[in-house]
Amino acid sequence: MNIELTIEQSQAIATQSEAFLVIDPQTKQAYRLVSEELFRKMQAMPYDDSEWTSGEMAALAGIAFANLDDTDYSEYLDTP
Repeated sequence: MNIELTIEQSQAIATQSEAFLVIDPQTKQAYRLVSEELFRKMQAMPYDDSEWTSGEMAALAGIAFANLDDTDYSEYLDTP
């Protein structure tokens, strides 16, 4: 299904270089509208949906803990 923009809508998005928010006035559902070029680039990007490794989880935990405060949380990280 294709939806054609009105002139006003087309003018409003002409200055946008990234995705922007579009809201359905009936359902209040939010959507992100992206250009065809950006959509194709995103489609071509590799996506890894495999389970996280313990090393990846430890790295993410380390980043999260580092942002909390100055306490050393390293003893709580189960690093291999």
